[in-house]
Amino acid sequence: MKVQVILLGVLFCIAAGVAGQPSQGAPTAKPVPVVQQSLTGCIDEQLGQYVLLDSQMLKITGLQSAGPNNDVFAKYVGHEVEVKGTKASGSKATFTVTGIVQTSDQCGQAK
Repeated sequence: MKVQVILLGVLFCIAAGVAGQPSQGAPTAKPVPVVQQSLTGCIDEQLGQYVLLDSQMLKITGLQSAGPNNDVFAKYVGHEVEVKGTKASGSKATFTVTGIVQTSDQCGQAK
């Protein structure tokens, strides 16, 4: 009986050790490096979302603040800016803005 209890204890220890180790055959996902970019254009509000427009007033991308509040873009509507941040991967064409600098008081006019 003592031998069975000892064997059972050893079995539990081995099982616990194996369960805590990552499997050797499973591939691990490598993080994709985030590349900071900068874009220049005119900020506008369309359908409740802030967007960046090119010089012909065509949409370049949607804008999303890296912080909790998108209202930071409101004071730049109608102004040309340079935004710094990262482009979201996937189907959403959104640029997450980490910095913004006004480059002109006005936007270019459509031709």
